[in-house]
Amino acid sequence: MTKRKFSLRPASAAILLGSAALGGIVGGAALASDDAAIAGEIAAPGPAAVMQSGVHATLADMVEAVGPSVVQIQVQPEARSRTAAGPMTRDEALRRFFGQPSPHSGRARPGGSLGSGFIVDPSGLVVTNNHVVANADVVTVQLSDGRELEGRVLGRDDKTDVAVVQITQGSGFQAVDWGDSDGTRVGDSVFAVGSPFGLGNTVTSGIVSARGREIGGAYDDFLQVDAAINSGNSGGPLFDASGRVIGVNTAIFTPSGGNVGIGFAIPAHLAREIATEIVENGSVSRGRIGVSMTDLDEDIARRLGLSSEVGALIAEVEARGPAARSGLKPGDVILRFAGEKLEDGRDLARSVGEAKAGTRVPVEVYRDGRLLALELAIGSDRVARS
Repeated sequence: MTKRKFSLRPASAAILLGSAALGGIVGGAALASDDAAIAGEIAAPGPAAVMQSGVHATLADMVEAVGPSVVQIQVQPEARSRTAAGPMTRDEALRRFFGQPSPHSGRARPGGSLGSGFIVDPSGLVVTNNHVVANADVVTVQLSDGRELEGRVLGRDDKTDVAVVQITQGSGFQAVDWGDSDGTRVGDSVFAVGSPFGLGNTVTSGIVSARGREIGGAYDDFLQVDAAINSGNSGGPLFDASGRVIGVNTAIFTPSGGNVGIGFAIPAHLAREIATEIVENGSVSRGRIGVSMTDLDEDIARRLGLSSEVGALIAEVEARGPAARSGLKPGDVILRFAGEKLEDGRDLARSVGEAKAGTRVPVEVYRDGRLLALELAIGSDRVARS
């Protein structure tokens, strides 16, 4: 596909959430001509919040401002009937990440589904979840004013559950702003907008309950929130107190399939990076080194002569892969990557995935009681556009 400049600018005005039954993850960005914006500056704050003793007196102004940017995603694989697709449950997410079949990945629901998304560029770029639009033959984007417009999937990334849809009719759409998910703190006020059960734009509010949650995926770094997330919220935006997107609602922890106050959202910084690469390149490229890892526990650490259980233990090394060519061996424990301390194998997976293919990164390795300094070659794991 033709490369397009993809940049971020102010708009003019988990367990995974599914297409409107349980499933979602992602954020947005905008097309602009200035190259400086591609670096990803954070947009200017949205409408000012009225505060009383640290609590919002009303969200009405912000909801009114961002409402036109939140859309309903209608997916038709073959049949015409629709069902609501919401956040995936924890068990479904674990099945998905560990390779077992999940009703929210690998196939679309019989009869179609509904999910949420949000416009990130006036040209009609919409960010949503991969599991909302997987295997979609027909995508319809319904705006808050009731208009139904045709859309096409520009690209999807299964590993982060992010997808981008292009509205193919019209222009001049109202886009939302990205917020600073890295600066979000536990206790910060948030609100979510989406289409639970296909009802249309619905607002729920709460706080950030925790950060850095992992539910089984190599790239997990979810925000946990207590704002109500239900079927149909998949792919919808999570806003901060200034009306900027800090996450994509994606998953819930639930014993019953409904909201119990534990939801998960993909942080905006990750969703924005993935969405940007999809738009610019039509695919997502991640670094890879060709290893498998296992967790360090107290017993293994003691037998290796380590004083703590910190680091990424290499279990296997792919023959003639980047790690093998760099001198890495099974039994090595990588303690630092590019100068940053690694807590576990998931830290290594995320760091390698974010590294640029073709580069060499300094790593600190513990082997047979000694510390070694190696230059680790980064290979490419490009995920083709689908």
